[in-house]
Amino acid sequence: MSEQKTCPVDGVMEIDPNSEEFGLGFKEIYSQLHASGCPYAHSSAGDFYALAKHEDITKACLKPKVWTSTKGPALQYQDPDQPGVLVSVDPPEHTFEAKLVGKTFSKAYFESFIPGIKAFLNERIDSFIEKGHCDIHKEISEPLPLWVIFSMFGKSIDEEGIKAYREGFVGSIGQMLNPNPVRPTSENPYADSFLYDHLQDTKKKLAAGKIDAGDNLLTRFITNEVDGVRLSDEKIMAFCGFLLAAGSGTTTILLSNLLYRLLISPEQFQKVKDDPELIPLAIEECLRVDSPLHGLFRTNTEQVEVGPLNIEPDTKVLMMWGAGNHDPDVFPNPTEFDLDRDMSEVRKHLSFGFGIHICRGAPLSRIEARLFLETVMERLPNLRLDGEIERDTRIPIFQGIRKLPIAWDT
Repeated sequence: MSEQKTCPVDGVMEIDPNSEEFGLGFKEIYSQLHASGCPYAHSSAGDFYALAKHEDITKACLKPKVWTSTKGPALQYQDPDQPGVLVSVDPPEHTFEAKLVGKTFSKAYFESFIPGIKAFLNERIDSFIEKGHCDIHKEISEPLPLWVIFSMFGKSIDEEGIKAYREGFVGSIGQMLNPNPVRPTSENPYADSFLYDHLQDTKKKLAAGKIDAGDNLLTRFITNEVDGVRLSDEKIMAFCGFLLAAGSGTTTILLSNLLYRLLISPEQFQKVKDDPELIPLAIEECLRVDSPLHGLFRTNTEQVEVGPLNIEPDTKVLMMWGAGNHDPDVFPNPTEFDLDRDMSEVRKHLSFGFGIHICRGAPLSRIEARLFLETVMERLPNLRLDGEIERDTRIPIFQGIRKLPIAWDT
């Protein structure tokens, strides 16, 4: 067993993000951290420290040489022989990848998915609208983001594939806060060989002139370059795997969190119904109040002092996006979902990260959330909760919903 890198600190709260107490009561813990005047935490169970203050987190994220991402965003230290992408690399590698992804993830490219997303949403609603009730998380929140990402890959996915990927996602990402992760054996017929086989097939079609360079995400990754350099096959595979895990999971949580937050805030929901121009603000405020991701880790390259923490080099430190979003020094009445806030202030939330590692797919996630809310509001009249929701505690790094029963008038 490796030697502990951290230790309890007087006055610093002890947390265990893998515990049921944290999984169900994390917002109260956020509030306690800020109210105590000591917005720092330590985990004896996980052997890490955590930062909850917005200012501390943003300062750290602006210093990648001190707070490196190369050791991985999870509690486990990333294997140096495994290729990292974006969230787990630093400059100059990150600079190259960000430029290349910037060319690929253009505004026009993201907006090109709008007609398909609308069609998908309406087809799904057509399949259950006459029932007058459903679990909207299962019917839309889970499949939509995966459908979008597979569309980006230029590949279709069926219900079996959606179910398989969701199960694989829970099994893998669910281990991010586990100090001794156990990777489940994959029984996913779409998993290991799918991406590699699809990549090789795409390259052959490109070479034969059967598809164009801008046809899908893979063709763009294959052909786009920065300073004459292109992504290797290994990097493309890593990018696609990262998108499947991170992109679909967080957006799934956002969709259900957004609708649930409005359903339990009838006055705020009525404002959105009366003025749909408030939908973008509702999305940002939901991201702030109900951050899909508790946070990601950085690892310090030198001895650092932050508040009462004296952090030895090579220590895992959790940047708690969710707690930073509840910092009363930045967001007055932080636990309140309030659509009277100014958009520029709300957009200070950390739910998509901060600094050079900010999420590159955030614009697409916002598009999906906007179209989702617009469509369910339009097609499902007198929308309301239809029973108790079920929180999803299987993935401790996330906070989301596993079951969201709703009803409407038919």
